[in-house]
Amino acid sequence: MRLFGHSPTRATRPMWAMAELDIDYEGITDNVFEHPELVRFHPLKRIPALDIDGQGLFESAAICTYLADAKPEKGLIHPSGAWERALHDQWTSFALTEMEAWAWSTFRSKNILPEHERVPEMYEHNRKAYRISAQALERELETKDHLVADAFSVTDINVGWTCHFGNTLGYNDGLDNINAYLKRLTARPKCMLPPD
Repeated sequence: MRLFGHSPTRATRPMWAMAELDIDYEGITDNVFEHPELVRFHPLKRIPALDIDGQGLFESAAICTYLADAKPEKGLIHPSGAWERALHDQWTSFALTEMEAWAWSTFRSKNILPEHERVPEMYEHNRKAYRISAQALERELETKDHLVADAFSVTDINVGWTCHFGNTLGYNDGLDNINAYLKRLTARPKCMLPPD
């Protein structure tokens, strides 16, 4: 396997998953966007992208789910059809669409777009939208340490990265359960999230 991408991007998710699953891979990190093969594995030439024996897989949460399924003996995901698998899908989708999308919108505008394309008027709206959704996760974490079967899983890798990303933008202030969750995740020996 070859992983195109580097930290602290969303490539951190599959990097962390592979560390937890003890999967060896070749990391393509230097000048990754200029790599001539990247477009073979991601149609938009973005990272992360995974080359699995010449077949490409992209989207970090999809990559992590595939990797966890490939190593069921590690216990980082429940099988398709199980209630716990539905919860994995639910919380991963929720984090990506209801939280990360708002944070990404602000980050992209501030850090990637040329200055004349930036839209600072949306930053506070995005922060509020993230925090409305984050309140649901905050309530879920009131009585549990992890999101599925109260055990560390690939769901926590997917959702944890989103929470960490929100934290870098200052979106998690006052969300004590999410912040405690992040501390538990970053305390894991194989965690790839940078410490706060």
